[in-house]
Amino acid sequence: MLRINVPSGPYSAGSPVSGTVSLEGDGVRSLKVQTIRITFRGRCKIKITQSSSNNNRSYHRGPVTLFQYEKTLFTGPYSMNPSHEWPFNFIFPERCQSSGLGQFKSSSTAFNEDIHQPLPGSFGFNTASFVKADMEAYVRYELEVALVAPAGSRSDIERTQLLTFGTHRHESNPDPRMLFGSRQCEVQSLFLSPEYLHRLPTFKEKLKAGISWGKLPEAHYVLKLLLPTVGAVGRPVPLFLGVRYDDERSTTVSAPSVFLRKVKVQLVSRTTVRCVSDRILSSDDVHESDYSYETLDEKDFTGRNIELTNKFNVAELMDLTIRGATAALTPSFITFNIIRTYVFRVSVTTECGKKKQYPVFNSPEFVIMASDYSPPGPLPLTAEVLVQAEEDNIAMLPSYEAAVSSEEEYRLLA
Repeated sequence: MLRINVPSGPYSAGSPVSGTVSLEGDGVRSLKVQTIRITFRGRCKIKITQSSSNNNRSYHRGPVTLFQYEKTLFTGPYSMNPSHEWPFNFIFPERCQSSGLGQFKSSSTAFNEDIHQPLPGSFGFNTASFVKADMEAYVRYELEVALVAPAGSRSDIERTQLLTFGTHRHESNPDPRMLFGSRQCEVQSLFLSPEYLHRLPTFKEKLKAGISWGKLPEAHYVLKLLLPTVGAVGRPVPLFLGVRYDDERSTTVSAPSVFLRKVKVQLVSRTTVRCVSDRILSSDDVHESDYSYETLDEKDFTGRNIELTNKFNVAELMDLTIRGATAALTPSFITFNIIRTYVFRVSVTTECGKKKQYPVFNSPEFVIMASDYSPPGPLPLTAEVLVQAEEDNIAMLPSYEAAVSSEEEYRLLA
């Protein structure tokens, strides 16, 4: 059995990836080995499968290699009896070392085409919500070991180990960059009259009010919201709600109370991908997934009679922490062929004069930063890792070299 022995992560830029490759068996049968090579790579892959009415399928792909390193652990030919073990060492690069975007037909300003851009974090997205289409998109980092047998011997053996890679934010305390939003609210209600502040109207009074609807007291107010456009995984986001009474348009004697009844805060995600169809002479395709909703918190304040003021801190009553325990709320990123974006959505229920309003607020774009912080600048870790490797009598890190040509790279990823 061929095995990769290494922690799965999480790793970050500059982190050492050290482990062993072991070959284990029953100790009786020998195994013929030509070479044993290990490959360390990062890649973004897109695959969209579309089905037509006559059950024909078309495929759209968009593979890009972020980096790829190889090292030979053993060279034969040799006939050996397992068990054997070979150490290896790599380092996660800080930036991509891509060989280019040869599979795409045209340039795009929406995607990041810098071949030396920072590595995106591990990401996986799979949906069948398209009409007769399945979308798969991922950013994946992996170790792959291959045992190549001599010609005429048994088939080759391959094993793969996925590694989790996380990014860092470069702002220690991210500025939420608050955005102002407002909604006009209008209420016509008998309960806005001063005589019904402390008693309920009778049936006749309600009936009379229903007949002369245009004569009911009117209250006009503006619901204001300060909502964030930036947040970080593991940190709460601020949210402020307020109300301003419109005296000029209202017919009430005094400003009535506006009560907060419900608040629902969601992050709405969308994944946009770029790929190439398998059709001849086709151009680049850009596909967008359906919106996916993740609720940060939802509270019902109906029984608490919370009266809104000019500026009310909603975050004091709710847990608005961005939880990154699932891949659904991975940090925002733009890379060669994948864009992950979010919208901050707040649904509010208010009540004035026994009448409820249901305004909804959306930020045009909400950026999620990573949970871990590191100051901007070059990574100081690489030299320290090299020194520590020598002290521990571990083989020096390999000299990294391009493993395959760009044409072969595309064929392997397709």
